[in-house]
Amino acid sequence: MDLNVDPNTATLRFIIVTVLIGVLMVPLGLVSCVVSEREGFRDQAIGGISQSWGGAQRITGPMLVVPYVRRVEDTETVEHIHVMPRELDMRIDSSHEMRRRAIYSTPVFQLEVTASGTFDPLDLDALEARYGEVRLDQAIVVVGVSDSRGLRSAALTWDGDPIPLEAGGGAFDSPALHGLLAHDAAEGAPFTLSLGLRATGRISAVPVGDRSTLEIQSSWPHPSYDGRFLPDYHDVGAAGSSASWTIHKLARGFPSVSATSPLIGSLPAEASRLSNVDVGFGAFEPVNLYRLVERSLKYGVLFIALTLVSILCLELLTGLRFHFVQYGVVGIALALFFITLLALAEHIGFTLGYAAAAAVLTLMITGYAHASTKNVRLAVTTAATLGALYGVLFVLLRLEAFALLVGAGMLLLMLGVVMVATRKLTPQAVDGGGRGG
Repeated sequence: MDLNVDPNTATLRFIIVTVLIGVLMVPLGLVSCVVSEREGFRDQAIGGISQSWGGAQRITGPMLVVPYVRRVEDTETVEHIHVMPRELDMRIDSSHEMRRRAIYSTPVFQLEVTASGTFDPLDLDALEARYGEVRLDQAIVVVGVSDSRGLRSAALTWDGDPIPLEAGGGAFDSPALHGLLAHDAAEGAPFTLSLGLRATGRISAVPVGDRSTLEIQSSWPHPSYDGRFLPDYHDVGAAGSSASWTIHKLARGFPSVSATSPLIGSLPAEASRLSNVDVGFGAFEPVNLYRLVERSLKYGVLFIALTLVSILCLELLTGLRFHFVQYGVVGIALALFFITLLALAEHIGFTLGYAAAAAVLTLMITGYAHASTKNVRLAVTTAATLGALYGVLFVLLRLEAFALLVGAGMLLLMLGVVMVATRKLTPQAVDGGGRGG
């Protein structure tokens, strides 16, 4: 300890500590780069699992697709009419398991999809008057899946008879199943559909029916419902989750009969429209340790500043003097907390990793303070201060709506401590007038 520092140099010490705090932002920035790199490794591992298992799944259909001949002057082109079902009732049952690659894990899903509904009879006269010559003998039923790698089984019936399904083909470049109708498509009919799928990340369906009802049951207890509509009903618990939607054709955003499919196509614009009309959920991670570590780094400058200013206040209150090298050693230890937290959290989870990292750094800094001063009271005060700061930082990381309020309260509290510690630094006024006589 440097015990020969004149108390009048307090201003200089505040300036030097402020500069030291700025310098310590460099190691915090390096830790932030490490966090981003490790998160990239995690994303690569999850991407590898998804590529082998099957990615996000979006179920579309069934839809009736009828070719027609479009004549422009002497040119004939074959295009397609897309007809949506009048009723669509779909249920998706999903169960999950955790798959691991290296130290990273992610939930993967097994899906059982069942659907039923009805197509109305076609008004051929109206279709031909609007589009041209309709070729009913080439009509097909199309079912879209966003990632065919996850497809395990598929069965479709039309008016009670099975329709053999083929992958892709025809005018469709996107992942799809299609089957040629053996019936007269103009008559309309009830249908049933069943699919077995694998998925990761997100599960959704497009409400193609004029009246669509969708129910999703999942064993995953942390769903993040999204898409064009939030569910009419949902229930989330430790054993799993469930949700249901009822959607009318006026709200779904595309017509019942269209010559340009709003759902299937090779153009990027079509894919964009598709992504805007589905409903479902994503596999939300309740604890993303990389996001939490990144958030803790955002509070890192505040944490380091509060700790070093606390030590400076102890100097002013106790008369002890710390060497600036010792300030630097403590500052480096505070910065190392965040890399220690990241390293531990990847293996034992964020909460345990945070507790272990905070305990190790608190013991090291407290031991260093005691070895430097041989002052037990100072060591206890240092331990209490660090424990309180680590505790408040953990609360800030767990809070969302009240994080700003708690952070502002910390700053006001520290300002009060600094005011108490510096209240006697102002020189006393000298009465130059003397006493009257």
